[in-house]
Amino acid sequence: MVKCSHCNRKIDEKAALVHKDANGSRRVICTDCFEKLAGVDYKTFAYRKESAKQMAFAMICCIAATIYAFLERGWEYGMIGIVVTILLYFFAGELRK
Repeated sequence: MVKCSHCNRKIDEKAALVHKDANGSRRVICTDCFEKLAGVDYKTFAYRKESAKQMAFAMICCIAATIYAFLERGWEYGMIGIVVTILLYFFAGELRK
């Protein structure tokens, strides 16, 4: 059991979150205090973080495939790769909202 540094409530170590404030110091907080400090609940924050990781991985794969298409197939296929990469970026951004 640890204490929340914001509200001094005792919480389980597995449920405790580490918050970095504006000064750069790290504090142990509970999920309720995280929502107050960050402005969003922890589950939504974790979902958005995972979604951003997946989006970055997809973009890296598309860029690598586009470079491969330019080198092996020519500029026509490379241009198609660029268009697909741009569409992926914009449509994936719309799905997150």
